[in-house]
Amino acid sequence: MRETEETARRICALDLRASGIADSAIPALVERFWPVLANEIRQGVTVGDWSFAAEEIARLTQEYRSLIGGR
Repeated sequence: MRETEETARRICALDLRASGIADSAIPALVERFWPVLANEIRQGVTVGDWSFAAEEIARLTQEYRSLIGGR
């Protein structure tokens, strides 16, 4: 799961930067939204420890998509 988290964090930062989010805001947003990208990477399949409920991921996904313009 550690590799998935690291990859998700990198992709999240790239998405945010590409959406015009200020660099100073990116670390906090990555901390909040990396589980959205991790869930996409793992395609909803849990392998190892996953502490995020489906409802939480759905809510975060909606917020994240709105933030980055629906990408």
